[in-house]
Amino acid sequence: MNFVKKYIIAHDLGTRGNKASLLDLRGNILSSFFKGYEVIYPKPNWAEQDPKVWWNAIVESTNRLIEETKVSEKEIGAITFSAQMSGTLPVDKNGEPLMNTMIWLDSRAADVLEDFLNPVRELRIFQITGGLPGPKDILSKILWIKKHREDIWRETYKFLDCKDYLVYKTTGNFITSRDCASTSWMFDSRPGKMDWSPVILEWMGLSKDRLPHVKKSIDIVGYLTKEAAREMNLSEGIPVVNGAGDVGSATVGSGAVGIGDVHLYVGTSGWLVSPVKKRITSIKYYMGSILSADPEKYNIVGEQEVAGEAYKWFQENVFEHYDYRQMDEIAAKAPPGSRKLIFLPWMFGERSPLNDSTIRGGFFNLSLEHRKEDLLRAVMEGVAYHVRWMLEGLQKLIGSVREINIIGGGANSDVWCQIFSDVTGKKINQIERPQEATSRGAGLIAAVALGVYKNFEEIKSYVPIKKVFMPQKNREIYDELYPVFKSLYRLHAPLAKKLNKNKG
Repeated sequence: MNFVKKYIIAHDLGTRGNKASLLDLRGNILSSFFKGYEVIYPKPNWAEQDPKVWWNAIVESTNRLIEETKVSEKEIGAITFSAQMSGTLPVDKNGEPLMNTMIWLDSRAADVLEDFLNPVRELRIFQITGGLPGPKDILSKILWIKKHREDIWRETYKFLDCKDYLVYKTTGNFITSRDCASTSWMFDSRPGKMDWSPVILEWMGLSKDRLPHVKKSIDIVGYLTKEAAREMNLSEGIPVVNGAGDVGSATVGSGAVGIGDVHLYVGTSGWLVSPVKKRITSIKYYMGSILSADPEKYNIVGEQEVAGEAYKWFQENVFEHYDYRQMDEIAAKAPPGSRKLIFLPWMFGERSPLNDSTIRGGFFNLSLEHRKEDLLRAVMEGVAYHVRWMLEGLQKLIGSVREINIIGGGANSDVWCQIFSDVTGKKINQIERPQEATSRGAGLIAAVALGVYKNFEEIKSYVPIKKVFMPQKNREIYDELYPVFKSLYRLHAPLAKKLNKNKG
């Protein structure tokens, strides 16, 4: 029997778990299966995950997806990936991990980065990469391994990001994508360059052959190996498309793929992203341009370290007997502004517009008049205040923004979508199935790779909007509280630094 290639399997390797999705060649999600896992926090400022747990999640979610959908393995046209970014995993020549992955939340390398950087290097790195490394970035983590784990440094054959490990496990090839390479701050992302920077690598004492090869997101980077096919219950030889990190995949899946379009992601972390033709960078707002899944564009990015994770933390520790729908109902009972209670969402450091690994969160102006609904709504509003702060910087760089497409788990909340609209003063477009936007984006990237779409602009019409939120009169109270929110950072930061200074 001859089989027509009808489907794409896209894996979205997140911080809390992996989601395997079956998509048709137009990028429509037909079915998904999620397999969760945990973050390991061995010491203060450390955040790790076991890559073998990732692979087990990939295998299990793929098998469950095939079992539940009853599709033939011979109808799968491609496999691809989206993944959390800025992870650092040293492996040996056989691709075996030498330690747990230091994931994007890990900030143990602050002292090492401080020793590495100086004004001359900062300027040069900024010119080469379009941004500057923070303590949670790959450059910093590699330097930490070199300084503190000499045994692993000597044994390392390749330093891989999270998605790179999945590409290796499925193809046997050590390959990364341009967008992931560019967020390492070791990659020359200037037009005509597009390779690891020999200048930066020399400063690090790192040879280029210890890093993966760099290819476009739309490149086919290999074919499913016999061993991987056996584990995943698929056919050997299925093309594997490089895919992109979560930011690049989410951009495509949000539908905000045109120049000047903007999307907001509210998941574990949060970000604002806008596609641009040329690199735009800003030290003032700590926004950088990374390479896009679209080889013709860059994405200017402002990242918020903790967004939906703050809400999840509140659920696990305060509202453990409630689901998110019930929490929304409770939050809706509180007045806009939460009776002037302000939540600071900086629970694990911050990136944009603050490059501060020691800042931490909390409630301000808490009084006996406040109730649980006020605390819950204040958490949602605090995340939105920070989004507004990032948006101020973004608009200085690209011009006025009229509307924002919202995706991620937080976008499932109508209450939160309205808060984002009221706090920012912008039209908010809630994308259909927002929690699956990164999976959709990865699938659409693969569809471009397979020639289903000629370019990324064609994708817009295939990303449906579920609901639109417009700013309401609540903007007045938010305009009063927002300047206080920003002032609290300046007051809070010196004390937080004393309490949370990284000792390495």
